[in-house]
Amino acid sequence: MIWGVQMPPASDRPPEPSTLHRAFSIGGPLDWGDHPLSAAEIARLHGAKATRKSLRLLEEAVAIEPRITADFLASLPDAASPYQLARRVKSPESLARKIRDSAVKHRRVPLDDLLRYTVQAASPDDLVDSARGTVDQLTDRGWRVVYAMHSYTDGSRYKGLHAYLAAPGGARVEIQFHSAASARIKELTTPWYEIERSLRAATHDRDVARQKCVDLSATLSPPAGIEGLTALGGKDVTVKNYSDSRAHTPPPGRQDSQVDSRRAVGQSMTRRNGGMMR
Repeated sequence: MIWGVQMPPASDRPPEPSTLHRAFSIGGPLDWGDHPLSAAEIARLHGAKATRKSLRLLEEAVAIEPRITADFLASLPDAASPYQLARRVKSPESLARKIRDSAVKHRRVPLDDLLRYTVQAASPDDLVDSARGTVDQLTDRGWRVVYAMHSYTDGSRYKGLHAYLAAPGGARVEIQFHSAASARIKELTTPWYEIERSLRAATHDRDVARQKCVDLSATLSPPAGIEGLTALGGKDVTVKNYSDSRAHTPPPGRQDSQVDSRRAVGQSMTRRNGGMMR
């Protein structure tokens, strides 16, 4: 039993998404869409292996998510607030798709957004200070930045500021920093991004979708101080330009090692990249 919800033994079938949803929801509302898929439905879309791995990773995350969320909320500066906290846990279907796509592309990608949070600054001018303040508070709590980047560059289909951190115990967490304006653009571009990154979409459709994202993102002005943000939590901030998602390779700070990605949740491991778990 985890947080009051009976979970099946590890040797049996992994828990159903509905069981996981109830467990995560004890700490607060959780949004996995209006009609979350069952394990069987996810398996039909993304395969049994990816589905099982997705559900097992989420099962392990149930035990640590309340502590991670509490640390995040306690670290927010006064000029910031959590944005869409109900989406703090990646859905089983989305996680299974990411695992499946990684296998199809024969490329390891870090599963570092299973737990993910968004900080919304009071205004674009407060975004950089909110990022620094949040990360400083988290590092004081024993967290460590693994990788940081922003994509406020001309022609990028997505513009944002992200940090990937390791919490005490080794759990990998993604934190995004947005203003109300950039969060709105992110939501508007999401349907187009889903087409742009699809392995099944036609090239023409992907090109059109990518240009829609670029055009919408071009309406955003760079937040004050972003050009001077060269480090976050002691790590250099990489400047990126998102173009074709199919050609995207995770940067060195985020590339997965040969360690089973299951160990990215709840365990600590000393390896390359500053001793962060991969």
